[in-house]
Amino acid sequence: MVTIENLRICEILSELSDSELEEILPCCREERREKGTIMFREGDEAEAFYILQKGEISIQYVICPQPDYCQDARIVLTRPGDYLGWSSLVKPRRMTASAYCVTDVELVAIDAQGMNQLMEQDSHIGFTIMKELAGSINKRLKEAKGLTFQRIMGSL
Repeated sequence: MVTIENLRICEILSELSDSELEEILPCCREERREKGTIMFREGDEAEAFYILQKGEISIQYVICPQPDYCQDARIVLTRPGDYLGWSSLVKPRRMTASAYCVTDVELVAIDAQGMNQLMEQDSHIGFTIMKELAGSINKRLKEAKGLTFQRIMGSL
């Protein structure tokens, strides 16, 4: 059973009150995935937002610093509360990266349709989540670009 504590450990939900998190609970389900499972691929329809509870997930981005030069950048999620599938919360609701399970994982999956409806109905929940999400995406993008830059500089 998914609890408020399972949601609160996620940084983009951490600023919500207990009563607001309770409103999200009906959209949640527990999921387990085996090592090697592909969670989703870049371009897939984003149907859920996931909060890692246990295990490791690799997120792979394709970054093109120049029009004719692209490289993969990889971020590994390992901490309870790390999240993936943020694309389910923004249009066009298509995954911007690919993800696979490095180990067996336990997740909270939040249904995208239900979550988006809740965010539209309750402007405080929607604003709080989007504000935290924007800052978190910015941080991840910097990490991915930094990894790619290090790889390019190391190959010179």
